[in-house]
Amino acid sequence: MARGWANLHGRMMLFMRTEAERWTGALLHGWVEMLTLFAMLLVALALIGWCWNRGLRPSDRPGVIPWQLLLAGYALALLLRHFKEGLVPAAIIAGGVMLAGVIARSGAHRGLWIPVMLLSALLGLGYNLSFALLTLSIMLVLLISAGRNR
Repeated sequence: MARGWANLHGRMMLFMRTEAERWTGALLHGWVEMLTLFAMLLVALALIGWCWNRGLRPSDRPGVIPWQLLLAGYALALLLRHFKEGLVPAAIIAGGVMLAGVIARSGAHRGLWIPVMLLSALLGLGYNLSFALLTLSIMLVLLISAGRNR
């Protein structure tokens, strides 16, 4: 009889978790990490895009967040999250930077492709502090060199 009560008590405690335990379990799932990566890249691109557009006339300004750049950078970060060890991440980064160089020859945000791919590589490898410092240095360079011929 005592064993039955203990089993029933254990089952009831399973359904009576605290709110903090529910959120802790949700934060450890992979979709929250992917959403956080997207948000970090989106904020970084918004700040860099604002600095890029600052030196242009209002009629010459493209959008603040280039969606092609956002999707390519996010794809690179997700691909690097999947491959962790060996020479595969190095080959992915090299291919992404070379592809960014080819794409940068035409388009509205010509000078942002390679720095954003490097940012995405840092984000995909998990170097978040380096990602933040590189974002700040790119912003500083763009604010100092605000001009039409970048």
